[in-house]
Amino acid sequence: MVLIFIFLSLYIISLKNTFLFDSNYKTSNKLKNNNLINKKKYLTECKLLNEKIDRKVIDSERQCYYSCAEDDIVRVDTSIGYPCQPFILEER
Repeated sequence: MVLIFIFLSLYIISLKNTFLFDSNYKTSNKLKNNNLINKKKYLTECKLLNEKIDRKVIDSERQCYYSCAEDDIVRVDTSIGYPCQPFILEER
């Protein structure tokens, strides 16, 4: 009888540890997912590379091309009345 009680107690303790481990695993996964979502964003400076205006079409947009890094070019369309800025800050 005592032996059965000991085995039953050990079985319950092992089940409890299994559930505790599972809940810790889920909690750590939630934290990892939140960290991926809440990555810190930073601003990078992009310098004016090129400016295009189609003079054939009156009131067309002005296209400003900025180089943020090698092989990383950003295009910003503005009204024809606004000149391209010498640089922009791009959120990454």
